Amino acid sequence: MKSTVMLPFIEPVTLSDRWLPEGPREVVVNGRAALAWVNIQTAADAISGSIHLRFWDNGERRTLQQPGRPGFIIPTDRPNVILAGMGKQVGLIDLASNTWEPKTSIDDDNLRTTINDGEVSASGNVVVLGTKDLKFAEPIAKLYLLTVHGFHITELAEGHTCSNGKFFVSTKEETYLFDIDTPRRNIMKYHIDLESREIIGEERAVDLSGIAGFPDGMIDAGDGSAIVAIYNPAMVNEGRVIRVELHSGEIIEEWRVPGSPRVTCPLLIEQDGRVDLIVTTCDEGMPPEIRAQNPQVGALLRGPTGLRSLPPQGLVMLS
Repeated sequence: MKSTVMLPFIEPVTLSDRWLPEGPREVVVNGRAALAWVNIQTAADAISGSIHLRFWDNGERRTLQQPGRPGFIIPTDRPNVILAGMGKQVGLIDLASNTWEPKTSIDDDNLRTTINDGEVSASGNVVVLGTKDLKFAEPIAKLYLLTVHGFHITELAEGHTCSNGKFFVSTKEETYLFDIDTPRRNIMKYHIDLESREIIGEERAVDLSGIAGFPDGMIDAGDGSAIVAIYNPAMVNEGRVIRVELHSGEIIEEWRVPGSPRVTCPLLIEQDGRVDLIVTTCDEGMPPEIRAQNPQVGALLRGPTGLRSLPPQGLVMLS
């Protein structure tokens, strides 16, 4: 198995920036390519967070404060605009002006749940998003299906605790969603009927209960495998990211993340003819004795991969 040690890439500017970075994406702002990620909240009792930008051309950094907790962001086909889940709402954010335009909301008045992660289908017309229990304790979270045109949102599944990484695999006739509910330590495969807006079949694709830590963010590697970030709350001084074959469950590649064990989300990028992996990591209330061993907490790290090409990147089609 190929094993790579990741290197520090982007250091947080402030302590609050380290709290809960997640969901890195490649975006374009006023014609300039940038890396974007969310800091879901800035402290344990914070009810708002931020979006961070790091431009590729000159390394410029920007922090865009948000009116709520941004759980996920997805680029769209509209210049500067991303789709975001924030609190109980889904809407659009213009990254150039930092304006938030709510479009719809989930039907959930539980104060302990908030939108946490989302992904767009290959067509760009459907988004599945999930919520999480803020106490990470009970299966009160759900999956939702959003139709982009009209911003129609309906419940897809219940009984989740912390809905995290997900991606679509589609054929001409069928749509499948691979999804992680973190406490279950499984990658689930859902067969979705988009017309009836329901799950018509499900199975456990990969059992991750044997790993140290919890599966968090996940992306499609484009070759029948998935890259999974592992959030490890234990007294350790290194994090881990794995690439696992979906048909066999075999781990075929790993990345070690020194100085930051709570790895949250992965992103593949292609630059200079090679495919690299970027990961976000977080603090999220790390005990002082663990924090003292981990100087890279909350940083973004980067490393090479064994992949030869970048899989197609999802884009929300607003037009």
